[in-house]
Amino acid sequence: MQIVADTLHYFGRHFRDSIAIGELAQMRGISEDCLDFSFDRIRGMTPAQALQDYRLNKLFAGVLGLFELTFRIDMPLFLLTCRRAADDRLFRRQHPEPEALVLPV
Repeated sequence: MQIVADTLHYFGRHFRDSIAIGELAQMRGISEDCLDFSFDRIRGMTPAQALQDYRLNKLFAGVLGLFELTFRIDMPLFLLTCRRAADDRLFRRQHPEPEALVLPV
């Protein structure tokens, strides 16, 4: 477990760098097979997949932050608004008659 934790910590510090998994294993003083086995047992993925997962999560967080900053709306509220709009469009397609647009009093 410590091998995986140390490697994930390394990913956190160096995710922007080019990382060769074989060289990473050598730096840790273990074989690449040992690193692969450790990740498979603990995370259910290879070290390369874990690195890609980490990078994609960092990218998503960055894009999400820029989206919220640019459009000044939190993502949960934006998604709720989108879902409501989709529900409204579906209702309109299912009930095209004009009286369906009027709310009962």
